[in-house]
Amino acid sequence: MNLLPVLCWAVVAALAAAGADPWLRRQLPEGSRLAGTWLQVPVAAVLGGLAGLAPSLLEQVTFAVLAVAGALLVVVDYADYRLPDVIVLPLYGVLAVLLTATAWTQDRWPDLLRAGIVAVAMFVLYFVMAMFAPDLGFGDVKLAGVAGGFLGWFGIAEPVAGFLLAWVLMAVVGLVLLLLRRVGRKASLPFGPYLIAGAVLGALFGARMFPVLAGLTG
Repeated sequence: MNLLPVLCWAVVAALAAAGADPWLRRQLPEGSRLAGTWLQVPVAAVLGGLAGLAPSLLEQVTFAVLAVAGALLVVVDYADYRLPDVIVLPLYGVLAVLLTATAWTQDRWPDLLRAGIVAVAMFVLYFVMAMFAPDLGFGDVKLAGVAGGFLGWFGIAEPVAGFLLAWVLMAVVGLVLLLLRRVGRKASLPFGPYLIAGAVLGALFGARMFPVLAGLTG
């Protein structure tokens, strides 16, 4: 594994997230404990480093942009239970343009088609779920479409794993917080951070979790 792209993109993503700190502070509620913690910087560094594992430069750029956006969304959602459209909606364009460019340069049109189909499917799935689950907001629905496009680029196993892991992670964290008496039984957690974490873990481990599904696109 070549560590140079990993280190470079980790630094780039961290610097971008640090540069966005003034904007981020304006998004947080007054008196938020997360204001001034610079939490988005290490999160962006980790996600940006993972972007450096992608095989092509265009994919690295695409995933690094998602890394910075994801880091900002994690902080805002934890602090204010919302996912700003000003971050989420442009990610659809980022994925469409950069993944199309990747498909054109590498002849990966089936991957692009699958990414588009999974993005729509994930958006629709979460839209339906939000109608019956009041804890899911429309911001989560819109972010789910982005996560679906990202995961669909890799295969079929990755979206399935990402979907399941997001809910498992939130359930585990919620249970731990409940046992520690940090939250009550009726408390709700922001889903965006777990959706993002599930997408990352799904991309990394989805093929191993569901080898049969991975074989369908292998």
